[in-house]
Amino acid sequence: MRSEPTGLSKKEAESAARGCVVKFSTGRRIVIQLAELLLLPVVRSVDFFRARRGNGSSEVRKILVMEPGHLGDIIGMLPFFKNLRVSYPDAHIALLANPGAFPLFENLRLVDELIPARFPWAMHFSQWKRYNPFSSLWIQFARAISGVRRRGFDLALSGRGDIRDNFVLWLTGIPRRVGYGILGGGFLMTETAMPDLTRVHRADCWLRLLEHLGKEVLDREPQLRLSPAEESFASAYLAERGVGNGELLIGIHPGARSQTRQWGAERFQAVGERLAGAYPAKMIWFQDPSEKTPSDLPDSFVPVGLPLRQFMAVLERCNLLICNDSGPMHIATGLGVPVVGVFGPTEPAWFGPLGERKKIVMHPSFWCRPCADRCIFDQPYCLRTISIEQVFEAASECATEARQVRVAAMK
Repeated sequence: MRSEPTGLSKKEAESAARGCVVKFSTGRRIVIQLAELLLLPVVRSVDFFRARRGNGSSEVRKILVMEPGHLGDIIGMLPFFKNLRVSYPDAHIALLANPGAFPLFENLRLVDELIPARFPWAMHFSQWKRYNPFSSLWIQFARAISGVRRRGFDLALSGRGDIRDNFVLWLTGIPRRVGYGILGGGFLMTETAMPDLTRVHRADCWLRLLEHLGKEVLDREPQLRLSPAEESFASAYLAERGVGNGELLIGIHPGARSQTRQWGAERFQAVGERLAGAYPAKMIWFQDPSEKTPSDLPDSFVPVGLPLRQFMAVLERCNLLICNDSGPMHIATGLGVPVVGVFGPTEPAWFGPLGERKKIVMHPSFWCRPCADRCIFDQPYCLRTISIEQVFEAASECATEARQVRVAAMK
């Protein structure tokens, strides 16, 4: 059995990964072990008959990649998709994922097909809503998996190492399934990759799968692309709101999918007001299109509420984005926009923004991080204990750098 540079076997590396790549509680371990105990005899029996039928050609012509997550998870996969396309230039590559993230792939030419699937356990924070057997999501999800079974994929890839994901791929019957056994269900895959304990970011977990397949990783940076029409839209949209070309633009996005990741709109506004007083800059206040603009927003703030692709176009014009740990934070990195991310309940080493143009503000002492957005206190003190001054200082450093870059570009 191949060993890690640390000298660990694969089994030992998987056990170690439960401490440094994911959070693995005793209760979760018991549930997973019970599920494995129930699944193992069924899986072995079915796999025996599958093997007797044969797995067909070993040539990789159609690849399925599965990801139950949301915008930030997909951004973290972009380096993987770039390298996958280079490694398999003639293969048909499909992504089975939440359709809300599909607009991110416009203009990229990384995948040939986007297959929509709403994974019930990834759609809600409530445990009951996640596993409610009466939810219509399960019927829709079963139809999506049934459709995949008929497509004749040769290779399936999953980067989470979650028993739920592994079980779904096993159900598809795809003859070669490659992933991890970190969170159980390794026997559901035909191959499990050894975790790289020196690279624990979720994006690196995906790239590790390519290394397992014997493919070289050439690029580790995410990259999104806008169309000329989208760039023109952003220029016209900002011009209509009094923002000219060449102005220093600082974006502020106070939202996040989970309330436990929201530092607070009033705090972000306070940071923006201090920056507006210190720099000749316009503050771009990003908000959901359905949200109402705060009544006390200063004149130096430009409220922007747009659909995803148009939001990306305006964001790309910004010289800096200040935000929570959220999808927009990862989108900014994909667009090459420097980021100041305020982190609370999540672990930056696993889910932080990629690239070098970033600053993370967090209170490092909370032992309960990460908590999967299920705070054990009456409020997320990991965020509440971060001061306005801390975020302002980080943003001020980035704004100074952005201003210097802008001045140099104008010379």
